[in-house]
Amino acid sequence: MSWWNSLFIFILYIYISITIFYLLLDNRETATTLSWLLVFIFFPFGGILVYFMVGRGMRKKVGQTLVRQNLEKRMQEIHQTIIDQQKSDMGWLAEKYSLFEHKKLMELLYRNSDSILTRNTDIKIFFEGADKFNVLLDDLFSARNYIHMEYFIWKSDPLSHQVVEVLKQKVQQGVDVRILYDSIGNYLSKRYLKKLRGMGIKIYPYYNFQSPLKIHTLNYRNHRKIVVIDGGIGYIGGMNMGKEYIDGGEQFPAWRDTHMRIKGEAVTVLQEIFSVSWLNTTNEYIDICPVPISNHTGESLLPVQVTTSGPDSKWESIKQLYFLLISSAQKTIFINTPYFIPDASIVMALKTAALSGIDVRIMLTGFLDKRLPYWAALTYVGELLNAGVKIYYYQRGFMHAKTIVVDGSSCSIGTANMDMRSFELNYEINALIYDESLAGDMESRFHDDMENAREFTREDYAVIGRAKQLRNSLARLFAPLL
Repeated sequence: MSWWNSLFIFILYIYISITIFYLLLDNRETATTLSWLLVFIFFPFGGILVYFMVGRGMRKKVGQTLVRQNLEKRMQEIHQTIIDQQKSDMGWLAEKYSLFEHKKLMELLYRNSDSILTRNTDIKIFFEGADKFNVLLDDLFSARNYIHMEYFIWKSDPLSHQVVEVLKQKVQQGVDVRILYDSIGNYLSKRYLKKLRGMGIKIYPYYNFQSPLKIHTLNYRNHRKIVVIDGGIGYIGGMNMGKEYIDGGEQFPAWRDTHMRIKGEAVTVLQEIFSVSWLNTTNEYIDICPVPISNHTGESLLPVQVTTSGPDSKWESIKQLYFLLISSAQKTIFINTPYFIPDASIVMALKTAALSGIDVRIMLTGFLDKRLPYWAALTYVGELLNAGVKIYYYQRGFMHAKTIVVDGSSCSIGTANMDMRSFELNYEINALIYDESLAGDMESRFHDDMENAREFTREDYAVIGRAKQLRNSLARLFAPLL
């Protein structure tokens, strides 16, 4: 054996030892660890560089670099009224619905993400992009003090140009405009950014992911969609800033999504979430006087908990929310998600619910923008079908909604897909709403969507050939990285 061969083998052993050392220290799920080992095997030496750039876990180190979203502590002084009223609201809600499951959900979100129960909230749900953006433009026109916007995708297209024109007018009227976007979710040229900043619009990529000093955070996408206007109006949901969210764009015949407009106390929480993101990005603390809290009481209250998750979260709070929603269901579970790559705990919860007689239905998109996630999803679909879960593929356009409705009494609307990336890697935001009327509307919309969907049955799964099954299984191996 030559000297060079011995040196190569020595370096290879060192490489393998280092990669295994760091992988074990991260204490991740076995599937994620094995996926990264495959990357190291197929891309020797380069694999470990990619791992250090985009793969290392961030939760243990986050306290040194980012401000965690400890909302209760951060809101203690200026929003003490909301915090103090939680106990009475939880008691009132438990008495109104007499559901122990609701109390469990409220306690979970309060403990795992400091999610504060808010009331006195008015919510309008949008299922079409045109409806959402028409109302948003009107709200932007009405702004008097500030406009804060945070989007995963901010396209430079006719829709965003229309929005920017409104923002330009508002800046000229003395309104503060701040925008955060994800630098990997889309590319905005320096010329475009310079143009907006020249108008007085403050726009930055979240946490400056393209900075060489922060290259290790490249894999953590800011997937949130938030708008806050004067602390009284807020938006969250699945729709980004792009024309395709109205008409489907060039790739799809239509676009089906779910977004919501919020008025009331929950907007205070949205503003605090944005403020933390802005502080982490620009080191600027947004000093805004809180909107006075109303003292409405009675049956008109609409309780909402807004929760976040991400690498700066202590717990995987939205995954825990989905798990408990599924586990606590008594009658029905209706799920919309474009990407379905769950972990073992979610799969077990769904199978257990279906086997116990609960009506579990999952609607995925029938139009593809990415093939690997679609192939990987099929491997989960097979075992769920065997347990009695009903699977549907939406056929009218791209299904992008991220919602779950349980028992017609509570529902979650937000940005988190039912996949490992949303659960573990992305910055996400969801709202859990405890209201039978609104949950009933969401359930009705699910049934309407079924008319434009094709049910995928056990017979459909059985005809998938061996070659495609192998392809799907290989895609599943990389599921934690997708």
